[in-house]
Amino acid sequence: MGLGDVRESLERWAEAGSRAAVATLVRVRRSAPRPPGSRFAINDRGEVAGSVSSGCVEGDLFEHLCAVLDGAPASMLRYGITDEMAAEVGLSCGGEIEVLIAEHDPRGGAWGSLLAAVSEGRPAALLTGLSEPLRARQLLVLEDGSHVGSLGSPGLDASATSAALDRIDVEGARVLELAESASGGPAGEGERAELLVETFLPPPRLAIVGASPIAEALCHLATCLGFVVTVIDPRETFAAPERFPRADRVLHLWPEEGLEAVGLDRHFYLVVLGHDQKLDVPALASALRAGCRYVGQIGGGRTQRLRREALAEIGFDEEALSAIRGPVGLDIGAQTPREIALAIV
Repeated sequence: MGLGDVRESLERWAEAGSRAAVATLVRVRRSAPRPPGSRFAINDRGEVAGSVSSGCVEGDLFEHLCAVLDGAPASMLRYGITDEMAAEVGLSCGGEIEVLIAEHDPRGGAWGSLLAAVSEGRPAALLTGLSEPLRARQLLVLEDGSHVGSLGSPGLDASATSAALDRIDVEGARVLELAESASGGPAGEGERAELLVETFLPPPRLAIVGASPIAEALCHLATCLGFVVTVIDPRETFAAPERFPRADRVLHLWPEEGLEAVGLDRHFYLVVLGHDQKLDVPALASALRAGCRYVGQIGGGRTQRLRREALAEIGFDEEALSAIRGPVGLDIGAQTPREIALAIV
């Protein structure tokens, strides 16, 4: 998400007492260099951060953002294909984008709560008004349904909160139209309230049970791709920290204890590489109870059957067992530990 492009700069500018304005990419049609939610920011000293088009329109946006800092209202801008003969600002890649420009309020309740949620690894959805009169107003919705800020009316806030919770598990940005008008009442033709909904999830968390050579390779690859990795194995000889220098944590615990210690929940990915029923079954049971995003079990057909039979004996039905991906990983003909790790990632 585009928050990372500008967050550090906006915080630093606010601490220094500088005012800032932000351009947020709202819509992309056809080809464009950056996804919705990307941001470009400037401050009142002329410093810049981030990008919404990798350079195609930032020069023009700079002028508009300066105008906002001089008192111009928030507005929507549209850029399309460059017309070189007319020297028109646009996108040479052939796409079209829409951008919201507005002054940044570092003291706004929604913004401050968003930064806190992201820092604490809590899912959150930021809703920003696009249509008048709610343009640039913000509402932050948290996973428990609580919210901070307002779009302008209790009815609109309630509808927006409900819509945000429907997608709180799907990271990304999209434009949403509500049945209510921007004033909060029933919408007539062309009066629907239009919002940008940006969902922010914690970094993907991977728990690996079983400190095998495949686990070493998987830990390395997964951390390169942004996963926060925990390795769990009670056998200290195998789960030596020096074998997993990139891991966030290496826990010498039995799976149930280790997974409880990391706070296993539905946002986790779990891969079981123990090849030992004493490790595999408790780990799989914990993952199924938590409803993890991904549950993978290494081993061929016989291993898969035995693990499922053991889980069925302790009460898991076929629907629950269907969540287990096994043999784990894509079928790419992998044989070595690194190849198998690649197939899993």
